Amino acid sequence: MARLSPAAAGGFLLAAFLSVTFVMRGPVTAVGPLAHEICEAMEVGWDAYGTLSALPIAAFGVFSFVSPALVRRFGLWGGIAAALMILSAGAVLRMVTNWSVLLAATLFVGAGIAILNVLMPVVVKTVWAQKSGPMMGLYTGVIGSSGAVGGLLAAPLLSLSGSLAVPFGFWALASGIALLCWSLARREPGAEAMQQGGSPRQEEKKSSFGAMLSDPLAWALTAVMGLQSLTIYTAAAWMPPFWQSLGMSASETGFWIFVYLLSGLPASVFTPRFMKLVGNDAVSGIILSAIYLAGLAGWIAGGVWLFPASVAAGASQGAMLSVAFLLMAQKSTDMRRMLGISSMAQGIGYLGAGCGPWIFAMLYEKTQAWTYPFVFFGTVLVLWGLAVVASVFKEKLN
Repeated sequence: MARLSPAAAGGFLLAAFLSVTFVMRGPVTAVGPLAHEICEAMEVGWDAYGTLSALPIAAFGVFSFVSPALVRRFGLWGGIAAALMILSAGAVLRMVTNWSVLLAATLFVGAGIAILNVLMPVVVKTVWAQKSGPMMGLYTGVIGSSGAVGGLLAAPLLSLSGSLAVPFGFWALASGIALLCWSLARREPGAEAMQQGGSPRQEEKKSSFGAMLSDPLAWALTAVMGLQSLTIYTAAAWMPPFWQSLGMSASETGFWIFVYLLSGLPASVFTPRFMKLVGNDAVSGIILSAIYLAGLAGWIAGGVWLFPASVAAGASQGAMLSVAFLLMAQKSTDMRRMLGISSMAQGIGYLGAGCGPWIFAMLYEKTQAWTYPFVFFGTVLVLWGLAVVASVFKEKLN
């Protein structure tokens, strides 16, 4: 096959990168608007749904740790291809209407996305090193749009088809297309930097998981990543059931999750400018935390507050994710350092984040009221702002 010109090859590689990024949240956020239908079809209760909603985030944590090994064995490109294969297999299996199969399939989906979570920011650092700020913003923006599409389309696709297999099948198709695009992109110039599997022993030792565990800054970034992840998955899993308890339809709840997640797209893209304008990373974190808290209050109030609240919470969420990746990229001197920090921050961070939907579910099950679950949610938002402040403090110590 004839090679494309450098400009066309760069554009094709970017398109492949974006197609992969597009399947990194939608398969998870599609579940929330279908909560009642899943419980009815599978004949399970809310405690079981809490397990289902927490499973992908727990998988994000556990399987993040295998990413460095995949890169050593197959290179960066090959590791991403393997992750897409796992994700595609899980997405297809979710089309089977069986609770045990759904749990296993969700684990596969979570495992594939977990590896992508770690490796895709490394692609930005490796391929677009001179444009890492804008590219990281674009990356987090597309992740947000992926989640938004997942939340928006789930209920309409179910309504049109009458089958859970259709909204789940949409993401099976999307992940298959992403795998095809990524496979074709390997042939083009610009992909060579992602083929390397090994690294000098000394460099690998400095970026190992053990070395990261003794790095205060790596721990601070882990808290920043983990707490923001906890908020988005708790919101995606539990705001739709909360709104439905107030009388909303599944389609309406899907729309508000769409507004929430879509609002993160421009916010994530412009986060570098926002942080530069504020002039202090710690103050930026406090501002974002306060805005999200205001959005949460509006969500609970409902009515005319739903739109401004969804925009405020969504913009904050998108910026929070961008802040996490920007801080990781800024403090990484090379691909190996970035891989080490990304693996730890997302591995341990997502393990903690996986507790969010589960804790929310347990608080609701025990109290049969929404007060304590939302107190928990608000507390997490405050802690995220404090984690950003701590990361600035740890950076100065380093």
